[in-house]
Amino acid sequence: MNKTELVALLEGRLGSHAAAVAALDAVLGEIQHGLVVGDRVTLTGFGTFERVERPARTGRNPGTGAAIEIAASAAPRFRPGTALRAAVSGTPGARAATEKVAASATPSAPTVSAPASAVAKPAKAAKPAKAAKAAKPAKAPTAKKAAKSAKQDKSAKDPAPAKAAKPAKSGKVAKKHKPATSKKKK
Repeated sequence: MNKTELVALLEGRLGSHAAAVAALDAVLGEIQHGLVVGDRVTLTGFGTFERVERPARTGRNPGTGAAIEIAASAAPRFRPGTALRAAVSGTPGARAATEKVAASATPSAPTVSAPASAVAKPAKAAKPAKAAKAAKPAKAPTAKKAAKSAKQDKSAKDPAPAKAAKPAKSGKVAKKHKPATSKKKK
C-alpha cells in the first residue's frame, strides 16, 4: 500500500479527499517533526518511532578492502507495538487486541476543531440504476457466411515442424560465415 491508496481508504472514512490528505499529512508531519527534534513518538498498540544516533566509525570498502571513515549520522527507527506484532503474526488474540486499540484510538468527539471550509459534507445519495435494455437475440449465420468460414478452415495449414539441428562435429571449430551482400552492376 502506498500513500495514494492510504488516502483513498481514509477518504472512505472521513468523507472527503481533502480531509483525508490533510489528516495523513498532519500525522506524518508531526511524527517527522518529533524525530527531528529528538523526541520519541509512541502510538500505544501500534509502535514507537525514535531517533537513533550512530557514531563515527571506521568501515571497509567491500570492493577494495581499504579502510574508510564513516561519518556520524542519525536515523529513524520504528519498533512495533504488541498489538501490531500480534496482528501481523496472526496469533489468536490478535483480532481482539487490534479492535481494542482501534476503539481506544477513535475519539468519541473530535478533539481538534476544523475550519468551516474543511468540514466534510455528507455524501450524496446514489442515483437509482437505469433499467437495462432487453438483449437482442443473436442472428443465425447466413449460408454464404457459413460456406466462407468452412472454406477458411480447410485452407488453413498447420506449419511444418522445425528441423532438428545437426550435432556439432567434435574437434573442429565452426567457420564464421560472412553475410551475403548484394552488389549492383553498372
